[in-house]
Amino acid sequence: MYVDTHAGKGKHKGGQEGSPLVALRTFLNHSWRDKILNRCEMRFIFIEWSKVNADHLRNEIRRLGKLPPNIVCSTYHQNAFELLEGLADEFEKTGTKLAPCFMFVDPYGFAIPCDLLRRIKAHSNSELLITLIWRELDMAMQQKARPRGLTETINRVFGGKEWEDSCLRSDSDDRGESAIQLIKDKIGAKWATYIRMLGENQKTRYFLLHLTDHPTGRDLIKEVIWKCCPENGYYARKKDNPNQQYLIKPEPDLTGLRNWLLAKLSRKPYTWNELTEMLRKEIWLNKHLWQVVKEVKNANRINATNLSGRFSQKANPTLSLAANGT
Repeated sequence: MYVDTHAGKGKHKGGQEGSPLVALRTFLNHSWRDKILNRCEMRFIFIEWSKVNADHLRNEIRRLGKLPPNIVCSTYHQNAFELLEGLADEFEKTGTKLAPCFMFVDPYGFAIPCDLLRRIKAHSNSELLITLIWRELDMAMQQKARPRGLTETINRVFGGKEWEDSCLRSDSDDRGESAIQLIKDKIGAKWATYIRMLGENQKTRYFLLHLTDHPTGRDLIKEVIWKCCPENGYYARKKDNPNQQYLIKPEPDLTGLRNWLLAKLSRKPYTWNELTEMLRKEIWLNKHLWQVVKEVKNANRINATNLSGRFSQKANPTLSLAANGT
């Protein structure tokens, strides 16, 4: 399933396709489409609160022509979170689960319902892609004379009041990092991967946050970030430490990865598989690791302790690497 909670009308004013059409067309043009549809049904759920927008979206979908068998596309004119609340209630009542789902949560404001998303995730093998409108949320959190209703809205975003202790820090980057980690923990995801979308003042305007429990989901979204981030204005973190912000550039600076690798291997040897698993916590990709390993090996700073055959990650995934002198 692909679920879009705030689907819009299909196309932006400039004619660019919105997320529902991007998702649907991507699958229609996928090289494995027919193989996938031979084994299962692909269901697209588009939810839009505006009837005018929902009608526009239905017309845009009709223009794509007749959909292949086993593709089901449904557009709902409804409040997305009310619809999902009903689903969560039904799941908990009947003990059923949602089909494997990619859910795009792109609300018109910052009021994402953390507890509801936790309930949805608990009843499905789902991944969430959430647009968090950080500037407005941050301003609301820092208000000293905050209206009671606004405080209740912030509590819903974070699934409780813990944000008052963990997210009200002096540094904006620290506040944003704490907010992301709190949302991740409250929803119950193993991996949180995100990019910061910056405004003209180079301050964070939005977070685009991906949550998953699956290592392949984490690896895939890292690939996506590296495809997006060479354009100016996108930040990603190397890891959970907010002091280690990392700006992805078209030509990546792999100095940090080189230091990371040598520090690991100076303590003990590791196999390719072990290094790959540890790298998942970092922002770099496997291809970056392979590039750095070749560089430091050619510089005689590491050695392969049980090399048999080609010096290759794929050909020898259990190959053990060690720093020279250890």
